[in-house]
Amino acid sequence: MAKRWAVIQQEAILRRQMFFDPTYDPVFKKIFEKKTTLIHFLNAILHLEKGHKINRIETLKKNVKLSKVKEGVESVSFDVHACTADGSFIDIEMQRAEHEDFRDRVDLYSSLLAINAKITMDKDATSEQQADHPYLMPNVYSVWLCNFDVDFCKSYREELGTFRFTDLGDKNALPVFPKKRYIIVDITKFVPGKGNTLEQQWMELFKLMPTAKRIPTNIDKVLKDVYERLLVNKSPKRFIAKVAKDMVDKREISTRLGTARREGIAEGEARGKAKGIAAVLKLLRSKRVSPDVLAAVRALKSSAKLQKA
Repeated sequence: MAKRWAVIQQEAILRRQMFFDPTYDPVFKKIFEKKTTLIHFLNAILHLEKGHKINRIETLKKNVKLSKVKEGVESVSFDVHACTADGSFIDIEMQRAEHEDFRDRVDLYSSLLAINAKITMDKDATSEQQADHPYLMPNVYSVWLCNFDVDFCKSYREELGTFRFTDLGDKNALPVFPKKRYIIVDITKFVPGKGNTLEQQWMELFKLMPTAKRIPTNIDKVLKDVYERLLVNKSPKRFIAKVAKDMVDKREISTRLGTARREGIAEGEARGKAKGIAAVLKLLRSKRVSPDVLAAVRALKSSAKLQKA
């Protein structure tokens, strides 16, 4: 009942806004439900060379199976999963909050994308092609839009790849394995107003749309269409309710994680304190100190245990 009331309140807040926040899951996916929009975004953010721009794309199933030794099979869901006309495979993820395993998650998703891409590519290959090139891999792009400060991003857009350690410091170094790319976009580091390229227009959309009061002027028609589709007062009630529920769910999860983190830190500190006092007590016994001193240290140890409890 409390959650339902929270959703109703969030709906009321949303209705006072001009646009939805594009970093929330239902809104993010709605943006790219149009293939023309997805192609437009990818051509803006991937920095592909002339002659290699994307002109056709096929959306793929979002769920990819991940087998686990103990728990069996688990499904990992990509936010946007697609294949281009030239056989490149792409995963786009929207990440609102940082967590300690973020780098591992990026690599895991990229690896699953590559494996799934290989399986899909081989299904369309002839027996002769598979025999001649059994290990041939397609190009894969793992794109992450992050609405938090990514510690390894110096600028708002970083492209990562596999390089030789001996090439460190060489500004002309090229990836040893160029078929696997990571594009990390740190929305928090983007500074609006510096230029008007398509990439900058997309970045301004993700950065400024939550508080925007009108559709920007002098923007590309594809982006203008996105703004129009994300007007709150033009959206169906069921979509507003869906977004409101996702916002409440994200807030609840964030609160629980914060509480668990604080409790974990407090418990760790209490355990460490009790362990340290026990070591001091052992040392004092070996030095044959007076019973009064030992009693005082035991009292401190008991106090630490009570804090832990």
